[in-house]
Amino acid sequence: MFSLLSFVLVTKILLVSAKVTSSPPVLIWGTDTPKTTSIFRPVITKQFERIIANLQKSNMIVIYLASELAAKDINCDVCFPYLSKIQPMNYYSQVEEPLKAVDRVSRKTGEIYWHYPVITEIRRLELEMELPCKQGQIHAFSFNDRNVLAHDAAMAMATYQFSDCPVVHVYTAYTEEDRAFRRRQAQKTRPAPLKMDPSKSLGPSTNVTDFGFGEMPQRFSYSLVDNMTVLRHDMVILSFRNILWAKKERPGAWNRYNRTDVVLPHGREEVQVGLLNGRDIYGGIVLVMDTNRGPLLVELVPSQSNWFLTRIIFGNNSHYLRDLVFFGFEFSLCCTDITGYAADTEILTFFDFYLDILWRDKDNGMDLNYEVKPCWSCSMFMTPTVAQSLFVGLIILILLWMGMAMILNIGQNRILQNANDPDLHIKTDT
Repeated sequence: MFSLLSFVLVTKILLVSAKVTSSPPVLIWGTDTPKTTSIFRPVITKQFERIIANLQKSNMIVIYLASELAAKDINCDVCFPYLSKIQPMNYYSQVEEPLKAVDRVSRKTGEIYWHYPVITEIRRLELEMELPCKQGQIHAFSFNDRNVLAHDAAMAMATYQFSDCPVVHVYTAYTEEDRAFRRRQAQKTRPAPLKMDPSKSLGPSTNVTDFGFGEMPQRFSYSLVDNMTVLRHDMVILSFRNILWAKKERPGAWNRYNRTDVVLPHGREEVQVGLLNGRDIYGGIVLVMDTNRGPLLVELVPSQSNWFLTRIIFGNNSHYLRDLVFFGFEFSLCCTDITGYAADTEILTFFDFYLDILWRDKDNGMDLNYEVKPCWSCSMFMTPTVAQSLFVGLIILILLWMGMAMILNIGQNRILQNANDPDLHIKTDT
């Protein structure tokens, strides 16, 4: 009886528990592979299985497996001095259980040939990697640690030895990095509302501590994909290439600016979200980033079923946009650049700016399966200058048309003769 109850209890737990699969990053070189449709969506096992199956038809596959990796490990420039020079290099930030996908492919075509080299002994490693070139075979090298510098050296040696063979190299891990995996397993929680004093405002002298961000749950996610900084939060997904701050050096006939890159300090790459009314997202939000030059705030408020980007606060100055930037609730904002001006002294620009605000309770920016909303481009095809030029041109065309019509109508008799009137007397010389 006890065994039966235990079985029923375990079954119920399994049924109600949501399985979170590990999704380590994957590097592929030796050939071109399909690109991911979105950096926010991981490649599922079936998709990666199809990629491997297509590559196996005309190549030998060599897969290198670390114990665990996260996307931030791959984005380390100094960790992979050899791999960083290989082109083309195909990068997938997250692939659900890549080893499982390779194993499924091997079941249909043949077994996986496993190798367990000692990567610290170069001679033994060199002998271990002297493999015959056979199309369709799958070889797996288990590094079984996180010494990425040693992995890079071993993969460099293997790539050199297989230079005369059609080989596709795959570098991934058995599992995702433990901390990243546990973070994704955490249940969705909404941040606590901002505790704002009604007497306080987002003026130039505003201090970030005025909003009580220290009481908000610190659950953030940072990644670097294709030189794009991606910041995740429960309520927003923010991405940009870089931030440029320009300050006028001195007044004069020539505007000379001192330009500086604004970066997020290492270990503090995060975005915080606060509620302006202290209750819900519909009163407006403020995004806060800690930069190397102090806090940077982006303020957005709802307006007629749209989000309105009101201003950017940086360096104790409010930067206002020259053009009004709106985007709908059902869209994400996509801009090649967003520039704010603080009087005539400072300019702050985000390049390749993307922002998705998750205002529904069912959405969560920390959920890697969340699909971002369609883009609402802030590019202005009809600028005020173009509109004024078209309006003036239209007025000039109307005046020209009226003038030509008046000139062409000169001398034309448009008064018709009445039938009861006598005939006109026309004087002639005869």
